[in-house]
Amino acid sequence: MAPPMDVMTSSDEESQEWKTTQSRRLSPAVLLAGAAGVAAAVLLACHASGSMSKAPPQPLSVRALLESDELAGDMTRNIMAFGGDADQEHVHQRVVAGLGEIRDAIQEQQPEAHNKMGLLTLSPTQKEAAMRVLNKYSDSRMLGLTQKVVAAVRETAEEKGDQTVLARKLSERLTPSLSDMRQLHKEMFPGAGDEFKLDLDSKHWNGELKVDLGRRLSAYNGDVRSQARTLFQGLERELGDEMPKAPGRMLLDLGSSSSTPGTSSSSGDASFMDCVMKAVPDPTKVVSCIADNMSDVLSMVMNFMKGKA
Repeated sequence: MAPPMDVMTSSDEESQEWKTTQSRRLSPAVLLAGAAGVAAAVLLACHASGSMSKAPPQPLSVRALLESDELAGDMTRNIMAFGGDADQEHVHQRVVAGLGEIRDAIQEQQPEAHNKMGLLTLSPTQKEAAMRVLNKYSDSRMLGLTQKVVAAVRETAEEKGDQTVLARKLSERLTPSLSDMRQLHKEMFPGAGDEFKLDLDSKHWNGELKVDLGRRLSAYNGDVRSQARTLFQGLERELGDEMPKAPGRMLLDLGSSSSTPGTSSSSGDASFMDCVMKAVPDPTKVVSCIADNMSDVLSMVMNFMKGKA
């Protein structure tokens, strides 16, 4: 027996034709909505994964770095690390004011250097390298070394000892931290080498140690100036002769080494000992002394250890 034939009425045919027409009309809209959804999903995924392209860091001038919020923030963090002032906002305002004073002084006293600093540009890599030592101010290892140096200077002054006594006390306190000092030296001055020599002028080292333990901390933004000088030294290392030397010399108020940081100095007047005697009790100045004379400090400690062997 033959199967029944499907019979479609004219009404059924009209209904089918209407559905087909509607489907064709909706297809572009559906496709557009689907494409938009896919695009949104891709953008969201890229944002979540961090794969969206970002504008590369732009070079900035030396003067712009000196006036930057980043530098003021780093210096504030360094000062706060020593716990001398618990009010971070107050410290930040003082740092900004101190940097402004330095900028104005350079502009007034060294106008040519001020103009050149506005033209000299730093790549992101150069900026990072120039700030390498400054960023070690708040390193826990550096804080520990600073505390030991301050304690040795205070003890020597209270005992009315001379510089020989100070050298012994410094060496005794710093010997356990020799590995930290070596590592800090490598991190602050990559490629400086491990050869250390200490040339101390014994004629310069006679007499009782004179230290003013009553100096008021940061009375004239000395902690800001010492950090700024460290920054200028870093800029001189990175930019060479292009970087004006006058601003760094202008900030040389510590009596510390004027030689290239990370290298040993042979001048008694520029020794680590002279520097810390003038720096105490300001911890940021002591850090500057350690950083400027790290090779001398290492040599002093190693010579002390050899003498005890």
